[in-house]
Amino acid sequence: MNKIRNSVYYLMFCLMPACLPAQTDNHLREGDKADPAINPIYNYYKWKNDIPENCPFEKSKDINGVVFTGRYANYTGADTWYLQSAADGNMYSTWTDGYVDGFSTNSNIRSMSTGQARIIGNDPLNLKFENIGRMWSGGKNYYPCVSLIVDNIFYIGTYNAYNDDGYFNGFRYSSDWNHFTENSEPGWKNPYWTNAIDPGGNFFNEKGKAKFRTPHTVNFDRNNKSSDGRVYLSAHGYSSGKGKNNWDKGDAIYLCRVKSNTYDIINNRAYEFFSGREENGNAIWKGGVENAKPILDWPNNLGSESITWFPALKKYILMSCRLKEGEDNLQYNITTFWEADEITGPYKIVHYMRNWGEQTYFPNIPAQMINSDGRSAWLTVASNYSVQNINPHQCRYAASMHEIIFDLAGKPLPEPPPDRINIAREAKITATSYRPDSPPENAIDGIVDVEGKSIKYEWISEEGGGASLKLEWDTPRMIDRVRIYDSPAPDRWLTEGYLVFSDGTMEWMLAPPSNSAKTPAEINFKPKKVTWIKFTIVKGITGQTTHSANEPGNNLGIAEIQVF
Repeated sequence: MNKIRNSVYYLMFCLMPACLPAQTDNHLREGDKADPAINPIYNYYKWKNDIPENCPFEKSKDINGVVFTGRYANYTGADTWYLQSAADGNMYSTWTDGYVDGFSTNSNIRSMSTGQARIIGNDPLNLKFENIGRMWSGGKNYYPCVSLIVDNIFYIGTYNAYNDDGYFNGFRYSSDWNHFTENSEPGWKNPYWTNAIDPGGNFFNEKGKAKFRTPHTVNFDRNNKSSDGRVYLSAHGYSSGKGKNNWDKGDAIYLCRVKSNTYDIINNRAYEFFSGREENGNAIWKGGVENAKPILDWPNNLGSESITWFPALKKYILMSCRLKEGEDNLQYNITTFWEADEITGPYKIVHYMRNWGEQTYFPNIPAQMINSDGRSAWLTVASNYSVQNINPHQCRYAASMHEIIFDLAGKPLPEPPPDRINIAREAKITATSYRPDSPPENAIDGIVDVEGKSIKYEWISEEGGGASLKLEWDTPRMIDRVRIYDSPAPDRWLTEGYLVFSDGTMEWMLAPPSNSAKTPAEINFKPKKVTWIKFTIVKGITGQTTHSANEPGNNLGIAEIQVF
């Protein structure tokens, strides 16, 4: 979405009347603690690496731990996000239990369906999530677990979440899924998706205690195939038929693989399962889930899991979360990181975090969210579906993204980038309209009044969507990002806008800034030389009403615009 070639259609779409909830920061669950939603500013922190003394696994000698950059972004009021890249330049994911852009489903509680979403943009700090439908999941309490795009086919797999004796029930798949579909009844059919779930609800034909009840895609690259051309799935499950096995707990982690074509992916007999090692250490792969053996086995410490291949590190990073709810022995929540040179292990423990979030689950690092340095990435989780004690405050019931850096042995941590120079205050600024008590100059006065005590620090228009600011410089300036602070007033919220530059290019502010003005939205782009920029509001909310273009008198505006 970085060039004008895509802008005409998208602008028409965005200027159409819209219906959004009064808040998209999940205030329904978290109250004001959910704000701010996005923060692009670096503020490094470390969470205590609290590995138990009785941990039976070797600590990594290559990775000392995980460091958070302090940058984060939260989207939607739903969970179960596993983002996948597609050939059209967008990302797609499953989702459940909540809302995306105002589409409320409680998707597997009432309607027993699985949501699909389109994610526009390539910067984790500036994304737009759009719902593109829902499908019947296969029965009561079936939730998504597999979200996989390989060879331009989207596979969604579901499992029985609240029946501890339930199983993985198989796939729906599509090669032409970018359409709105709503099929909330058993036996559904539509022209885009094929329903290939197992009629008996037990895709792997497991007997008794399940090992592969909740499989997840192993993330390799943008096409999700390993170097051997196969797709891999990990899963948390029972340890030797004992212990815990539910949506967030499993005492062992298992691994299977299959060729990447559709015939094999939907055919349970085509799968091979990691089944231990030969005397020389080579991995053994066998058909039949009964032959599966764990790649990790640590009762009371493992849970929902995901694995991502980091090419620059030549490491597989495994993440696991286990919640204390319903726990007999462990009275704290755990998020752990592991590393291995081979996908089958042996895995060495990197970081053991207690109560980060504090209630965090469904961890994963999409391959497309690994940064160009190869050692930092964006961890995606969901947090706090039932607790109010948010710690740190940026963890949310959402597609909650947190930038992390791996602290590599023998290599210093990268320094946070130096502060850039804000040149907005050097510009001449004009606006299409403004209230007499809040002129456009307020938007470049260098003051963000987060308490909202005085409108003299804001630019407030006399328009809704369509209101714009223009900044002009006497000489060409080289810039690479813009930050937008919303009004601190809770009843005025800018939710979408775009920038046009003097060189003919444009950029979208897809993600809304914090409604409290505590943190800004940030629009990044390749450096460009310009003499002016123009920011236009596309959507905003005043009171309980969403306003798009050409709706006068709605008093949308911003507290500050910064140009770097």
